[in-house]
Amino acid sequence: MLELRNINAGYDKRQVLNDVSIKIQPANLTVIMGPNGAGKSTLLKVMFGLLKPDSGEILLDDRPLRPEPSKLVHQGIFMIPQGKRVFRNMTVLENMELAGHFWKDRSVFKSRLEEVLEHFPDLKPRLEDLAGNLSGGQQQMVAIARGLLNRPRLMLLDEPSIGLSPKLMTDTFNKIKTIRDTLGTGFVIVEHNLKTLLPLTDDAYILDQGRVVYNGPAQSQTLEKMTASIFETKETLS
Repeated sequence: MLELRNINAGYDKRQVLNDVSIKIQPANLTVIMGPNGAGKSTLLKVMFGLLKPDSGEILLDDRPLRPEPSKLVHQGIFMIPQGKRVFRNMTVLENMELAGHFWKDRSVFKSRLEEVLEHFPDLKPRLEDLAGNLSGGQQQMVAIARGLLNRPRLMLLDEPSIGLSPKLMTDTFNKIKTIRDTLGTGFVIVEHNLKTLLPLTDDAYILDQGRVVYNGPAQSQTLEKMTASIFETKETLS
């Protein structure tokens, strides 16, 4: 559904992505991995229109696309950036309401909220709590749930496991897979903690020094060998 062809991009005079081409299939869970500084977050920014590429082509449903965040949300693509995921001084419900701020029909928001909360039952009793008082894992769930209110076809997640305990990280990845399986939402995930994520993943890309050095199934001996050679230690994959 989303394709990038021969993308070159960077910041000022520093080139980060070099001739990068990727294809994101509908309803797939795709992981983008690589060492620090490989260009993973930059790639997500290009996908979502937060960074304009210097050259290359982007297509959505086989049609040329000039990504702009506001338009992409309406086209079914949503991004959750790395770091701060919620508005801490607002309640969970107020955070959710931001997704439907421009919806004229309030009943649409209510019905979609009920639909989304079926996947996040732990948030139901916390709707009136300040989002900043939630655990890191619960805050991540709020961010994902807020994105799902728009019924996206594709969600872009940048390091969703940051700040999470191993158990919460596992719970988050399993929740993402369940959403993919039940709602058909595709995910592109930039992630370092791969040992837990890869078994749940369909496709994988490895970036190294701004170039794609692997493109294929997430479960393969070739991928295992390449990650072992690119990452400094196997502990990087734990």
